[in-house]
Amino acid sequence: MMAVTANSWKRDFRVLRVRTEGNSIVADSDIVRMAAILKNGKLFDVDLNGARLRVQQNPFMKSVAVAREIPDGIAITVTERTPIAALILDRILYLDAEGYVLPPVRSGHMFDLPVITGDVPLADCLPGQQIRTRRLREALEILTTAERIGVDLYHMISEVHCAGDSTYVLFTAETGVPVVLGRGDIAVKLVKLDGFWKQIVMQRGATQLKTVDLRFADQVVVRWDEGRDRPAQ
Repeated sequence: MMAVTANSWKRDFRVLRVRTEGNSIVADSDIVRMAAILKNGKLFDVDLNGARLRVQQNPFMKSVAVAREIPDGIAITVTERTPIAALILDRILYLDAEGYVLPPVRSGHMFDLPVITGDVPLADCLPGQQIRTRRLREALEILTTAERIGVDLYHMISEVHCAGDSTYVLFTAETGVPVVLGRGDIAVKLVKLDGFWKQIVMQRGATQLKTVDLRFADQVVVRWDEGRDRPAQ
């Protein structure tokens, strides 16, 4: 009898609100819809784990926690996967730093991200799955490495192009300068590119720069538009 009395207070608690926390990409309304928690239902009848698993099905969700907020609420706290690159296929898809493929965003959220183009295998680009092919993983590694070196370097890259022979070419956000990376020693090459850009290009200007080649050890091979260097006649 005492146990029944001790728990009877729970019966009157109803779900009047469901709030979300931690999301900036997936809309609040989408999370609440996926959770499928009955409004005005009994608070302690809510299957918290079931709601968590339903929300977790969204590819943008890295982790989800669902908790009761006595007397009348449910809190859904999420950690989202943050896109680091875009894939331009028959539609726009995204990749996070761990290589998970993310679908187009249905909300008004817009991303300004480097694009991976070229020999991209469509079969490896399924939302919710991790990429497996070497070409895509290496292309993604270029961007994650650039971000670790510095945010300026990452934002300097507008495109990573995967050629059929697995040669990687970057295109800069400023004036679209092609930067031939080749393969291997990605971190070393990107550090050289970062130093060259800050010490030389930012002083001289990117409009005169035609190509950058980082395939050679201990040097950066560049071609300038010498015609523009000549004084105007």
